[in-house]
Amino acid sequence: IRTEMIRTLAKTTEARIKRIRAEHFQMSAEISFGNSQEIPIEGLNSILTHLGALQAKLRFPPTHRLRQVEEDVDSLLGYLREMALVQGCAPPKLGRDPHKADAPFPITANYLSLLDLQMFLEKLCLNLDKLKPYIRDVDTGEHGT
Repeated sequence: IRTEMIRTLAKTTEARIKRIRAEHFQMSAEISFGNSQEIPIEGLNSILTHLGALQAKLRFPPTHRLRQVEEDVDSLLGYLREMALVQGCAPPKLGRDPHKADAPFPITANYLSLLDLQMFLEKLCLNLDKLKPYIRDVDTGEHGT
């Protein structure tokens, strides 16, 4: 897995999120949703755990507008799981799935999920160099340094 594959998919997903937010979520600039919880990137397991939780949040409440973003995140998780498998990392513990009761305002819940995902993907792209030792170069079969 190359870092550029992960970076490209993350950037593509970010662009989709920005387009969806602009086209389908007309939020006033005066509305403040507060600061999202700072999610540290501490390695593959933390990335898999947090990205998996964000993916689950995107699915509830379901909406067709987010389907492509969900598929992008699913692909990204697949790349990262493959990377973890190659490195012999133990799979992360799965958290609980969000329920519809957790999202009484579905449009706001979807908007917040997109914001959280966008911020996490931006942070992931900025920190991909930290994962470089774990990423195998598919052309040479060697691990990066």
